[in-house]
Amino acid sequence: MKYIVLYSSQTGLTKKIAHAIASVLPKETPCLPILQMPSDIASYDCLFLGCWMRSDEPDKVAEAVLRRIQNGHVALFVSLHGDLFSDETSKRLHNVIEELPRGTVVDGTFITSIEDDFIPDDRNLEFARTFAENTMDRLER
Repeated sequence: MKYIVLYSSQTGLTKKIAHAIASVLPKETPCLPILQMPSDIASYDCLFLGCWMRSDEPDKVAEAVLRRIQNGHVALFVSLHGDLFSDETSKRLHNVIEELPRGTVVDGTFITSIEDDFIPDDRNLEFARTFAENTMDRLER
């Protein structure tokens, strides 16, 4: 399978998560800011897409791209303020998913807190790598 990682990052956290994800995907996997999305994006079997949340919506850069995605398989990773395990966070993630075109399969989700003290950085990156490995494993079965 052919993978790509795209991200939008305000504080640098989502970028770190994106690179951690890319580190466990096949070596040739591109890891790029959303604004550098290649014109052949539909040729990738799975898109790992990361954004940060402002309030209840994805950031404006990611929001514009979410609607244009032509990949059948997407794995989302989101950075936000707030309790990762709350109903509110679940609703916010659902808002991101709702932006995807009909027929897009969401093969996995990963949410991380922007709060500095919530999860130590090294653990957060470890969780991101595990998320990518598990998603890849499910897709390649």
